[in-house]
Amino acid sequence: METKNICGKIPVELHEKVREELEGTEMTIPQFLQKVIEEHFMKKGVEKMEAKTLAVQVSEELFNRLKERVEKEKRQRRGRFTQKDYLIEIITQALDAADELEKQDEDEPELHVTQPEELELENEERLQEAESEEETE
Repeated sequence: METKNICGKIPVELHEKVREELEGTEMTIPQFLQKVIEEHFMKKGVEKMEAKTLAVQVSEELFNRLKERVEKEKRQRRGRFTQKDYLIEIITQALDAADELEKQDEDEPELHVTQPEELELENEERLQEAESEEETE
């Protein structure tokens, strides 16, 4: 596999934390950096080859609500936070909630409500069985 060099200065404290993390392992700094970078992209759920585009048209009102919410979220969170990050987060939350509801529905026993017609049939069957038993006795 072809590789490329990546370098940059980081604070001494952070460099020391990396060194401490690597002590006792057989991992090199390049291996560690590769792992951290891969985890970063996996966390976002977007590998370059796996990414799909999702585009929808929405009303101007909904679009403006989204923009306002993203701006509020940006102010509350540290680091880089984009509209894309927010959309992925809320879609994931909605899908997880739907999956959980579906799972709960599957776990609950099905309730059968007996209709009056069914009760009449059952009663008739019981009467016939009782009459048959009386005749055989």
